[in-house]
Amino acid sequence: MLNRTIHFPPDFVFGSAAAAHQVEGNNRHNDWWAHERAADTNAIEPSGPACDHYRRFADDFRLIRSLGQPAHRLSIEWSRIEPEPGRIDAAEIEHYRVVLSTLRELEIEPWVTLHHFTLPQWFAQRGGFTKADNVAAFRSFAERVARTYGDLVQHWCTINEPTIHAEMGYRFGYFPPRVADAAVAADVLGNLFRAHTAAAEAVRAQARLQPTIGITLAVQAHEPFRAESEADGALARQRDAETNQVSFDALRTGVFAYPGREPLDIPGLKASSEFVGIQYYSRFRYDADVSGPAMPDLNRTLSQMAWEVYPEGFAPLLRRGAATGLPVYVTENGMAHDDDRVRVQYIADHLAAVDDARCAGADIRGYFYWSTMDNFEWNFGYGPQFGLIAVDRRTLERRPRPSAHFFAEVIRGRQLTPELVARYT
Repeated sequence: MLNRTIHFPPDFVFGSAAAAHQVEGNNRHNDWWAHERAADTNAIEPSGPACDHYRRFADDFRLIRSLGQPAHRLSIEWSRIEPEPGRIDAAEIEHYRVVLSTLRELEIEPWVTLHHFTLPQWFAQRGGFTKADNVAAFRSFAERVARTYGDLVQHWCTINEPTIHAEMGYRFGYFPPRVADAAVAADVLGNLFRAHTAAAEAVRAQARLQPTIGITLAVQAHEPFRAESEADGALARQRDAETNQVSFDALRTGVFAYPGREPLDIPGLKASSEFVGIQYYSRFRYDADVSGPAMPDLNRTLSQMAWEVYPEGFAPLLRRGAATGLPVYVTENGMAHDDDRVRVQYIADHLAAVDDARCAGADIRGYFYWSTMDNFEWNFGYGPQFGLIAVDRRTLERRPRPSAHFFAEVIRGRQLTPELVARYT
């Protein structure tokens, strides 16, 4: 529990985040739309209209502004811009110009993500990022977006959570295309770092505002189930090496060195980024007896995703992110829960971890809560409630939760106090 006052500098960036497929609705041309409707899908429901943010974005941005958020992270849906290879939809190009212009008019700084899990169906049918040659198509998309919106966007996130896209889609078979092949997953991860480098080069060449470019990494605390078990510890260290450390090392050295594989020197990777995005939610504990994660600790608060609330794991990972030599932005951190007081405490505890890492010397420059509003949580559908803003699934009415007002007070005062937390919990 917070026992001190925390101060944030005037230029510390605060905001919340969303992703196109999760909020826009009717993204009919991407691989997730097809996956949700496949006969053997493991998605519990289709995305359909999502939050209808595609049509309601201006009202949503005005609501965000009223809640004091000076920045917003969003993604541009590649499959809308290029629904077929080489066919550019001019109406969708104009749509996103209006979206970004609206943010600017409301004095909300846009942070644009180019790839947030979804692929155009035609690109997925070509093999997606399993093939290094396919990176060129993503580079072309990044170049077009940067050329088109480079007067409106300064902050660019190239790839969202490369380890999640690689492992959930190609190692564990949970996300599309539901492949279960560790070697393919490692290839995909390497190609995603190639894609980050290519997109960064394209954006840097095209953007008119002085761009800041980064990749956003999903990080977790990987720990042994039994502290005294060497086998559990070895498995936890292996998973950390395959996810967290391989990504940190790639950014620090410019070499993608996946454990057990030949290192891949990616030209331009080391110089590709002005920042690294860190996205943290929870921890995994590893039990060698089951060759994988143990059940969550039921003595801890669990989210609706059955993830443990574990702020203790956050600061060490922030310090490791900073050890890449890049400034750090927390580009996602949040929880799904039906008790908003738990969300407030989660934000407070994780902001305290940010402060701990900053006090230890980590260069951390911002924090984006996930998510702006309740949305489509991939295979979990609309059940998990991550949003600062509740969305009524019947009417799609938006209703800011108390946590949104708590967050607004933190932003306005540039400080977090025990008294403020107590007032909302």
